[in-house]
Amino acid sequence: MAAPPTDSSSAADSSALGASDAASASEEASPDPGNGVASDSSPLGAVREPQALHPLTLLLRLLTTLPALALILLPTLTNNDAQVWLPLFFGAVYGLIALPAIVLQYLRFSYRITPQQIVIQSGVLNRKNRSIPIERIQNVEIEQQLLARMLNLAQVRLETAGSASTEASIEYVSVPQAQKIRAAVRTFQRDADPPKARATPSTEAEAPTSPRTLFSMSLRHVLLAGAFRFSLFYLALIFSVLQFVDPETLTNWLLLSQDRIDTVVATMYQSPVLTVLSTVLVAALLGWLSGILITLNRYYGFTLWMDGGKLRKRHGLFTVTEGTIPLAKVQVLIVQTTPLMRLFGWYTLEVQTMGLNTDQQGQRVVAPFAKWETVMRLADRVRPMEMPDTFERVSPLTIRRHFLRRLGVLLAALAPAVYFWPHDWWAPYDVALPWWSLLTIPLLGIAAYLHYHYHRFAIHHDGLYVRRGVLRHYLWMIPINRYQVAYATDSLLQRRLNLKTLFVDTAGASAFAYPDIVDVEAGAADQAVDTLYDQFHTLYRAMVSDVEQPAPASPPSDLRQAAAAVPRALPLPNTDPASRA
Repeated sequence: MAAPPTDSSSAADSSALGASDAASASEEASPDPGNGVASDSSPLGAVREPQALHPLTLLLRLLTTLPALALILLPTLTNNDAQVWLPLFFGAVYGLIALPAIVLQYLRFSYRITPQQIVIQSGVLNRKNRSIPIERIQNVEIEQQLLARMLNLAQVRLETAGSASTEASIEYVSVPQAQKIRAAVRTFQRDADPPKARATPSTEAEAPTSPRTLFSMSLRHVLLAGAFRFSLFYLALIFSVLQFVDPETLTNWLLLSQDRIDTVVATMYQSPVLTVLSTVLVAALLGWLSGILITLNRYYGFTLWMDGGKLRKRHGLFTVTEGTIPLAKVQVLIVQTTPLMRLFGWYTLEVQTMGLNTDQQGQRVVAPFAKWETVMRLADRVRPMEMPDTFERVSPLTIRRHFLRRLGVLLAALAPAVYFWPHDWWAPYDVALPWWSLLTIPLLGIAAYLHYHYHRFAIHHDGLYVRRGVLRHYLWMIPINRYQVAYATDSLLQRRLNLKTLFVDTAGASAFAYPDIVDVEAGAADQAVDTLYDQFHTLYRAMVSDVEQPAPASPPSDLRQAAAAVPRALPLPNTDPASRA
């Protein structure tokens, strides 16, 4: 499926898409009969017979196993030694076991979609019968890897609320069939909602609306985004490939290049500083090129559009991924950048969602690389919030704590390194290499100050805002109705300095980048907890009051009203004053 055409409101930030893409989007929105799939009047789930995978799945799975077979037979192809019977034996085992297993797995896999659930049966020796309720499905993602795209096949991934990974996968079906599966799931979910819930903006509107493109990236835009990325992936891949190179071949090549190698080694000993700088430069160059290639492969053709109550996006070069982000499941807005990106005014917008694949740390990219104005415009479409004018700083004592903590880590690593470092190893200017790490102590002080400088927070009338990060800057925007738990805690050293750490937990929060506020003065931290509690309690009482009032006769005309009417799945606050302390 391709993206819908661009609307006039986002023409300045998005590239226009063709009319054929719009036709494809319309075709997906209303599935037509065929291939065991019925239209909205007779949906996909009405088919009582189990559905099989596409027959070309056999060919695709066979092709994906060929690299493993080539690796098994590699010694046979490269050596003339007579002792090659072991690789041939494993090759025969592959033909007798792996190939029949591929066929049996294909024959024993089936799926069936009903208005209540998706039933998936799989397994050869150990049969599995998995039933996934329709109402628990949060995202139906369609993914096409390179070989699958050549065969016009797609993998359908089902993600549910509370799952730690993809709940189920249908691998593979035709692309039209994958689109019809997703459309049928949406139809059943919409039909299962009560009339009152369907009238609210938390679900997709019953009346069909034309999709609107919100953001897209051209090839130049993607390459520019890759220029700001850094990855050592391909450098690690090179060293991994070298593990399979014949040592004799590598030795012969080194012997033929002995003169040049001797020159390089002599230069390294004569100028250690030049050696270090050259190594860092080569690694940085490879990392920069790797970042460009990885970004190109991941975000090529990135397009984001609004479809009812969900954000939909499509991107990828070799592996094309198409998925949705339900607006009702968005918990937190996250803006990321780096010092270099910030210097040129570029940012990344992500959303933290509830119950989606945590392979992505519970976060979904909305705009991989955009200017601040575009990021704020998209954030307003996802979850309208008003950026505060000022932010409060944490205590300056955090500089001391972070410096001492990192200095302790450095000294703990330095002691065994110095003790076990051989005397005849590299010692620039007759000083063992581990001792040179002490030169980084001033950098630790600078890092501690920068941590204090960028660590700020603000409790605004619409939520909590937290800034943090040195090498990567984060801005968390947490709406009031998404608070789950708010509390303050202190360690032994913090108690001596009269400091506390403020935590505000949300559903789907990532443990790798958490919006905690570290080293706030104890009194200010306790007051912040009370303020957050009062905000939530006031909103909760307003929500209960709204429930008692009749629903509006017409849906809201403004996205801010729609976002404000999203149901709050929060527990009843404890009114005991002692619990708030």
